[in-house]
Amino acid sequence: MSDQLGIRIPEGASDRRSGYKTGRRYDTGLLSFVLPSQDAERYTGRLIRSGTEMIGNVHPEEKGYRPAAAFDHLGLPEPETLVQGLRKASLCPDDLASPEGKYLQRCVDLFAHEFTPGTTRIYVRSTIEPSLTPPPASSAP
Repeated sequence: MSDQLGIRIPEGASDRRSGYKTGRRYDTGLLSFVLPSQDAERYTGRLIRSGTEMIGNVHPEEKGYRPAAAFDHLGLPEPETLVQGLRKASLCPDDLASPEGKYLQRCVDLFAHEFTPGTTRIYVRSTIEPSLTPPPASSAP
């Protein structure tokens, strides 16, 4: 999924999870991993264009929120329901000339959630135009 989205996962990332949901009109790719908060800050800073800031979730979704492709299927809370410690941004590859952004293949919603002090989970969700064959399933955790 990392390759499909063009999101490079840092070498030191742990708890890597991904999913792919085939839909009628669009497919959705999900990707998540955990980094120490300082590394997550550096990572998102290298992905987002200079001068752009991630924003807090000032309008969270209700607790039972179920998007078309849910992180719940990966055993994670939906980032749109989180408020404390969450920052978010939407990115597209068009003219995203940042160090990590140059690899981006698709528009993504990016969330960074510091769920415990010093530990941040990165969430990525992207709508993908369906192809004839979805990416291969992985048995990796």
